[in-house]
This record gives sequence, structure tokens and C-alpha cells, in this order.
Amino acid sequence: MSMTTPLMLGIGGDSGTGKSTLVGGIYKIFGAEKITNINLDDYHTFDRAQRKIYGLTALHPAANNMALMGKHAWQLKNGEKIIKPVYDHSTGTFTEPEDVEPRSIVIIGGLFPFFTQELRDVFDLKVYLDPDEELKRNWKIQRDAGRRGYTIEQVMKEIEARQEDIRRHIEPQKEYADIIVRFYSPEGPSSSQDHAHLNVRLFLSRNLPRTGLDELLKEAMGRKTRRAVRLVDEDYYGGPFHTLEIDGSIHPQTAAGIEQKIWSLLLSPMKSIQDLGAEQFGSFAEGETSRHSDPLALVQLLLIYYLLQAREARQTTSRDGVAGIKEE
Repeated sequence: MSMTTPLMLGIGGDSGTGKSTLVGGIYKIFGAEKITNINLDDYHTFDRAQRKIYGLTALHPAANNMALMGKHAWQLKNGEKIIKPVYDHSTGTFTEPEDVEPRSIVIIGGLFPFFTQELRDVFDLKVYLDPDEELKRNWKIQRDAGRRGYTIEQVMKEIEARQEDIRRHIEPQKEYADIIVRFYSPEGPSSSQDHAHLNVRLFLSRNLPRTGLDELLKEAMGRKTRRAVRLVDEDYYGGPFHTLEIDGSIHPQTAAGIEQKIWSLLLSPMKSIQDLGAEQFGSFAEGETSRHSDPLALVQLLLIYYLLQAREARQTTSRDGVAGIKEE
């Protein structure tokens, strides 16, 4: 298959950290016809009953086929079709494998996208979702009890059983992320229940390509909005990061102004992107209801911005003959 090398986006994090919600906004921005989305849960080595017999959780490396993950990721990057296993969460068993072809953007998300060097090297941008513990627990209960058929008691028992594997195998992958996204609740008695107005910190690796985004954001923020959006330098998880803080209380008009400035940068290099209104992305499910979050919308746009910047940096390096990345 002859094609330009796809944009490769990795999204990692513990179970229930909002990976699917984040990807949903990327679908809105680019359109489903341009995206191949790989859920690494399909690469479990054992089904649910077998894991119980062997005393393994899905967060243990031995319960996942790392070699096949790496092989398939590189095949997709090289424009090749794969035959992918399929794991059914509703039954805890595997169904028939499926044929998958790479599109313009390949998103690979799950528990172990950055666990091996082979996997880490495949991505243009590596994003790790790291919400605070209370949020993560609530989101997992809402998802597994609401959509995967578990009882709340079963979800709570599973959360406790997974803690050691999270600390040993999942959280250390933060070290390799280009961007760490941390949603957290503002202070206040009812704030933890209002998921539409969560605060968020984006820890931006110093290794990201230098862009004009800092200047754009400073210009967009101005004096009146400095409390709602802030750029600071901060160490996190043992490394230095540029940190972008967005308050959940940001005024919709302020958020819209920043979004428009980001759109102006996005639409120039990538004409195929859909110029959407803010209400068309930044959405998340709360029970049976779909709600909108301005901080989430800004995060989704910023990740797309950095993904395209990473692609541009890669293409520039390739043209200069410094790296051996082949554009077909």
C-alpha cells in the first residue's frame, strides 16, 4: 500500500482515565474516515477467566502480547494492513480477528503503548492521561458499572486488586510521554461532581518541537485571563516540563478566543481538518447525557496542534537527511 506515513498518536494511562473521551474529540476534528483507532486491550494474552486462574490482572505485562503490539504498530506506520485480535469486554473473551488498514491518523491507546522501546519509537506524539485518583476512581466506576455490566462492588474490588500493577507497570510510562494531561477537581464542596468544569494541567516535555504556541497563548490570555490560563515551568515525575494550567472556571468566551487562535494555526498546515464550533468537540458522556467542557475542548485542540507540529519536525528532519524516516 503506497501512502504518506500516517500521523501516529499514542495515548496511554490507567483504565478509566478518559482515553476514549479524548479520542472522541479527535474524531470530531478530523472525521472518522481519516482515523484508524487501535485499542490495546485487544492484545490481551488471556481472556478474563484465564487471567483469574493465573492470578494476573490485565495491567500485568505477562497478560499482554507486547511483541504483537509492536509488530502491528510498525506495520500500520509503514502503510500495511494488519489482522488484529478483538477482545470483547462484555464477555471477557476474544471474538473473530479483524482486518485493519492504516488511515491518515493512527491512534493507538491503552495500558501499554509506551512500555517497550519498539512501541515508543513508532509515535509522533505520546500522551499520557493522569487524572487525580478520586476522579479516576469515579470515572472507572461510571464506565464499568454503567457500560460494561459490572456491579459497583466488583469494580471497587478490581480497582484494589490492580494497585500494585498500576504502580509497577503503568505509571512508570509517564516518563516517556511528550505530554501528560492531568484533570483534577477545583476546591469546593460540590466541585468534584461537576466534570464539565474540571481544572487541567498539561505537562509539556521540553523535548517537544519549539513552536509559537507560548507566544500565541500569552497574547490570547491577556491580563484579564491570566488567572484562567497560565504558563509556568514545573518539574513533574522526575523531569522538567513546561506546564499549561487551565481553570475549569474559564469563561466560555475566553476559551472560544483561544480556540480560534489555535484553529488559525491548525487550518493552515492541515486543510483537511474540519473547522468546528466549540460545541462540536469537548464533549463527554455523563450517564446517558452528553455534556460539554471548555477545558477538555482546549486540551483536544492542543494535542492536535502538537501532533501536527511533531509531524512537521519529522518531515523537516527527513528532508535534511538527518533521520532515516522514509516518507512513501
